Amino acid sequence: MARLPGGVAVVTARAGSRDIAAVVTSLVSVSLEPPTVLVVVHADGRLGDLLVPGGRWAATVVGEHQAAQVAWIAEPGRPDVGQLQGIPHRRGEHSGAALLDGAAWLELRTTQTMEVADHRVVVGEVLAAGLGSETGALVHRLGRVRAVGSSQLGDNRLPGSAQP
Repeated sequence: MARLPGGVAVVTARAGSRDIAAVVTSLVSVSLEPPTVLVVVHADGRLGDLLVPGGRWAATVVGEHQAAQVAWIAEPGRPDVGQLQGIPHRRGEHSGAALLDGAAWLELRTTQTMEVADHRVVVGEVLAAGLGSETGALVHRLGRVRAVGSSQLGDNRLPGSAQP
């Protein structure tokens, strides 16, 4: 599976007054009506404990210039306190923190969860969404994160797709 490229996103939720964040490569659109996505996180991770039915969270599709932020959030053993310190973000109206300058952001409410091996599949209803200023993206492949610039992505839309 390491050869299959995956988009990189940051998922955040609140634990009291603290922001808990994790990097994911499995943020997937499930439905447009109603808008629904799923994400897969480690079941025993700090974030996995917060993504429970009814819980609110945010996801940011990170841009090509956010590799350093992604590296910090993905760092094993980073402290619970101040995970987003020094990373520009905004508090969502409905959920956790969304990183600024990303390609897109979502605010979500968990509707279902399922344990699969050592991971948790989390289904989220989209409460709000928006596009950021970044048009490039980060892709995870072969254990590395790589930038994919907007010029590399082109405008090759699938038939029937609305917008990039």
